[in-house]
Amino acid sequence: MKKYILIFRTSIRNKQDIKRIETLFVQFPQIDKWHVDLENWEKVLRIECREMIPATILNALQTIHIYAKELE
Repeated sequence: MKKYILIFRTSIRNKQDIKRIETLFVQFPQIDKWHVDLENWEKVLRIECREMIPATILNALQTIHIYAKELE
């Protein structure tokens, strides 16, 4: 099975935002792992998944007022 790694710059500010993302990502069984680097100034969100779904992730994050841009 092919794995994809998606990397986003985000507006995540704190652990409360991370908890909201955790609740949101339960709806996405294709996401295997994810991590937020709060130390990085871009608050990088790294996602390992089984489908290439960056637009879906961006839209879902917007519903909880987290803004993100995919990094290449």
